[in-house]
Amino acid sequence: MATPPILVKAAKEIWNCEWKVLMNGLAPSDSEGNYKRPKNLQPEVQIPTKDDLADRDMDQMPYLIVGKSCPWAHRVWIMYEIKGLKATINLNIAQVNTSSGRWTFKPTLKGCKTLQDLYEKCNIKQTKRATVPMLFDPGKEAKSKFRLINNESADLLEILNKWPVKTNNIDLNPKNHHKNIFNWQNLIQENINNGVYKCGFARNQKAYEKASKDLFSTLNIIEESLKLNGPWLCGEDLTIADIRLFPTLIRWESVYQPLFKCSMKPIESFPNIIKWRKTIFNLYNIKKTCNADTWRKDYFGALFPLNPSSIIPQGESISKLVNQ
Repeated sequence: MATPPILVKAAKEIWNCEWKVLMNGLAPSDSEGNYKRPKNLQPEVQIPTKDDLADRDMDQMPYLIVGKSCPWAHRVWIMYEIKGLKATINLNIAQVNTSSGRWTFKPTLKGCKTLQDLYEKCNIKQTKRATVPMLFDPGKEAKSKFRLINNESADLLEILNKWPVKTNNIDLNPKNHHKNIFNWQNLIQENINNGVYKCGFARNQKAYEKASKDLFSTLNIIEESLKLNGPWLCGEDLTIADIRLFPTLIRWESVYQPLFKCSMKPIESFPNIIKWRKTIFNLYNIKKTCNADTWRKDYFGALFPLNPSSIIPQGESISKLVNQ
């Protein structure tokens, strides 16, 4: 027996109301339905000196907290690998609890079960969003309180690039590229890094179409720049601008195209971007920071308003996808 049209209409209206409530909790928007990313804390940055780090045990060194599925944490994790910072910074990978929507630690970290617990141990209680990435310093003495160094990915890229002790002395923000990097970062952050979320979290058709147009217009700009001035965004030198772009584009086929509706054009229609992405993926230890199975599990499993069935799609491994 066919479902009566009046029940279908009522079900749609009820679900639409519930969807908006869920989306408001997940991703805030403006009055026109455009997604607006919340701002993180901006603590006073106090980077340990080389001398301060010299007489510490490894467990007393600062800790960098990342999550495999978070692109903002991914960019910082990549910087950590490129600069070779494992001798003076502990890397901890938090896990996503898709039921509670929280980042958790298994095993516990410094007595903390969740990232929220760790923020509180850093005396940060006013935040409603316990986010990765996060860099904190436990200090040389046993303490009940730690110091948050920073939890904003853009700042952390700069902090790790200038970290006092590293294995690789490559400078990813050289003075001769400062202006170019600044211009790329503004374009990439708003139209691509945030742009995919503006598509996925748009509240209405108009907001989605604007986000999609801005996203693919910017991809066209990047494609043309790489064709004329590559191999990197700033020419011959790999920079922070490339590192900021990569985590979004490496997730494209696994997450953003199928789940966030970033589908105006297939990513394969940008051959210079595909070549650029493959080159970065195979540099340093960057490929070990990428796992499409984890991304699909966390995104499709956690973002219920975008995937009410909670069905996690299958897909190719990231190495096969990028290197084919």
